[in-house]
Parts: sequence; C-alpha cells; structure tokens
Amino acid sequence: MAILGSCNQSSFDKESLQNDILIIKYDSIEMPVDSTISAVGNYNHVYHKDAKGESYLVVSNLNNELVYFNLDRRKIVKRIKFQQEGPHGIGYIGNFNFYSEDSIVLKGLNPLETYSLNTDAKKISTFSTSKFAGFQAREILGQPTTCISIYNQYVIQFTQALLLSDLSSNRKYFDLNSKAFALLDLTNGKYTFLPIKFPITMHDKKEFWDLFHITPSSAIIQDKFYYTFPGSDSLYFYNINTKQVKQVSAPSIHSVNGNGVVVRKFTSLEEYFDVYAQNMSYVKILADGNNNRIIRFIAHPTKKWKNSGNLNDVLISKPFSIQIFDSDLNLLGETDVFFDNFYDFLDSFVGEKGLYISNNHPENAKIDERFLSYSIFKIGK
Repeated sequence: MAILGSCNQSSFDKESLQNDILIIKYDSIEMPVDSTISAVGNYNHVYHKDAKGESYLVVSNLNNELVYFNLDRRKIVKRIKFQQEGPHGIGYIGNFNFYSEDSIVLKGLNPLETYSLNTDAKKISTFSTSKFAGFQAREILGQPTTCISIYNQYVIQFTQALLLSDLSSNRKYFDLNSKAFALLDLTNGKYTFLPIKFPITMHDKKEFWDLFHITPSSAIIQDKFYYTFPGSDSLYFYNINTKQVKQVSAPSIHSVNGNGVVVRKFTSLEEYFDVYAQNMSYVKILADGNNNRIIRFIAHPTKKWKNSGNLNDVLISKPFSIQIFDSDLNLLGETDVFFDNFYDFLDSFVGEKGLYISNNHPENAKIDERFLSYSIFKIGK
C-alpha cells in the first residue's frame, strides 16, 4: 500500500500534507504469452471494452498482429494480422486505438499517414498530413508515452516539432514556439492544428531540449483532452466543445529544488543520456474515466542507469511516483516514491478493476517471461 498525500493547489508545503487518499495494491494478474510477444517492454497496447462488456488488453506483437488478451479469462482470444505491403499494407503497427466496435485507427510505418481499418485488417481510409498547410514536414510521432485519442469523429495526435539550425552557433534546436497536436476529422479527412502550443518555458531557442522531455502524454475523458509535457510540471486540459484551456502547476512533492527539471548542456551521447537520467520527467498520464480522475507518473532523477543506447531504458530505470487529479485538475495527492525497480510504469493502463502496472521491470529478478504480469491498484479515500 502506498499513501497519497493531498495538498492545497497553490501550496506544496510537505508539512501540510493530509493522508486522506490511498492507492492500494489488492490483486494481480498473469496472462500467458507466446514466442511472438515479449513479456518485457510491452508498451504498444490499448485497453478495450467491447459491446458485451468484455475487457481486453490489446497488444501488438512481432508478427504485425494485434493480440487480444481477455482480462477476465486471462488468455489470448483473438488476433488480427496486418499486411506490410500492398493495397492494405501499413508497414509495421505503431500507435492505435478503437474508433468503433469494428474499426481501428492506426499509425503505420509512414510518419505522415494514419489509417482506418476494419477488424479484418482491410483499409477503409488513408489520411495524410502532407495535403494540409503547415503539416508537410510535421511527422505524427509515436512513442511509448504518446497515444491516439478519439472523441466522436475526431482523432488527436502529437505532431513532432521541427528541428532547425542556428547558423550563428551551428547548433540544432526544436522549434517549440509552435502548436503540438493535430486534429483529424475522420468524416472528411481534414487535418487542423489544435490551439495547443508547447509550454512557454520551452520556447527559448538558446536551450536545447531532448526529444523525450518535449514528447507529451495525453488522455481524454468525455470532451476534455488532457496533456502533459515531461519537461514541465504543468498539467493541462483542452475542452473540445467549449475550446476552454486550463493549466495547473503541480510539481512533485518529492522534488528538492523547484520542479526538478533542469536543462543541461551536453556534447556526447553519453552526456545526453546522463542529462536525461538526472532530470525529473512528468512523463505519462492515464484517464480513469469511471472515477473522473487523471493519473500522472513522475520519473525521478537517478544515477543508476545502464547505457544500452535506448532512452526508454534510462526512463524506466528511474524511481517514480504517482499523482492523482480530479477531472478539473485539482491535485488530490501523490504517492511515495517507488525505488525498487519492480514495476515498469510505462507498461500501465486503467481498466474496470483499477490501475494496472506491469511487474515485469527488466531489473525485477522475479520475472517469468512466459507471462504478462500486472499488479492492480485501487485508488480511494
């Protein structure tokens, strides 16, 4: 059991915390995998509930398939295999989500294209950003913390910032004084930008932000689109109907100085990873629609990381804590820090029974690679 502290939105005085929110591990689940599915680092997945009320974790595998795990029966019950080439080819499965019971919105290999397909893996439509002003060089980026959000006929996706060159200093930098999310209307195939920019604290061209600290995580509850950028403690929502934007500053209660994010210079790849490891990252949010809550994972600085050449490995080596907000962005509390590299917080989702966090951290000595394994947490007073 981890205690969450609640605190006043305008003050983060650790001495004033009231322990009236709990996050409690109450169950676990194991589901057997085959040789096409890795039990470790399984980040490309979606929780899906069908018309009959059955709950599934749908994951992509090495055979370019979507594999349906029934969470109640705890086994694989369905597979959809996608073509790589030809009229229905998508390359390889990227981010995906369900538009309806029998249609899927999916990112493939082409960074400018998004597809809608039926559950027989046949293309219904192809949507390309290249046809619209301002989008030609803006790729739709897929990362473990990004997702495809769907509201009615609209699809919301993160658009990668342009990498520019400063001729005076011969340095490259991301153009972060720009809009960050694309809105795709599935009824007419038109892309427009949402009026959402990267945080203003990132607009200074003199600072070079690494890719992961500018790659947002997002979630949706009803008509509110929530988002967070790892390099900022702010949490936001954009109301799709009213166009209202709200932002709150919510630094971790465990941060020693400020919000724990410091932009540092680096000259080598090793230093780049070390900078990332030493920064705090407000890295991932999940929507708990049943309880109208937003869950945010914060990765804390660490000096204990292995140089595998993969930033994901640096990220999951970090200790983490969890913040809980209501749907109006009031902070309800934050957990203690999880230090032991037992849970892989990137591999997490919210289902009917609560918050699922993978037990299959690469450093967890108890991993059984024959199973997807999750601890299930409940949040309450």
